[in-house]
Amino acid sequence: MDSQLSKSEKKRRAKGIEQLVSELAALPLGEIASLPCDQEIRAEIGSAKNLKGGARKRQLKYATKLLRDKPAEDLYDFLARKKGSMLKEKREFHELEHFRNALITEAIKFYEEMMHDNGYMNENEPVEFLPESKTIQDIVNHLPEVDQVSLKNAAMQFARTRNRKFSRELFRIMKAAREKTHFSQQQDKNNGI
Repeated sequence: MDSQLSKSEKKRRAKGIEQLVSELAALPLGEIASLPCDQEIRAEIGSAKNLKGGARKRQLKYATKLLRDKPAEDLYDFLARKKGSMLKEKREFHELEHFRNALITEAIKFYEEMMHDNGYMNENEPVEFLPESKTIQDIVNHLPEVDQVSLKNAAMQFARTRNRKFSRELFRIMKAAREKTHFSQQQDKNNGI
């Protein structure tokens, strides 16, 4: 999915990792020592603890660089447990927004191609919307519980009408799937699976 990310999206994600590292550096040294990450990253975050000004900023940027290509999910969870941080929820929200925007772009392109080829589009005839859609596949990989039919229908409705309520509906569908996935993961964790 990284190949589809715009330069701005990559910068936003890097900024999110930088915020994570900054919040981790604000933790007490004992908690920094128990971070669920590489020893090198732990040491870099710990060394930023006592620095001030530009030196601290450079140290945090370096720790961010080390963490950028590694999975940070455990660190977000750790921070949420220790501080009640909202960074994980904010990151997931932005991820859903990215999926929604990519799906809308794909739906509009598909709709305009259909209109160009046929001159019109019969609303009563079922249209197989993007049977090999990379965006839909990315969403399903990320949110296995998502209702693909509702997702496709809302995307096509938006492409036809440009009504924002269908954009919000896309977001609601994906958010519900995310919550369902989190709930089932929590149930599995509670049941020891």
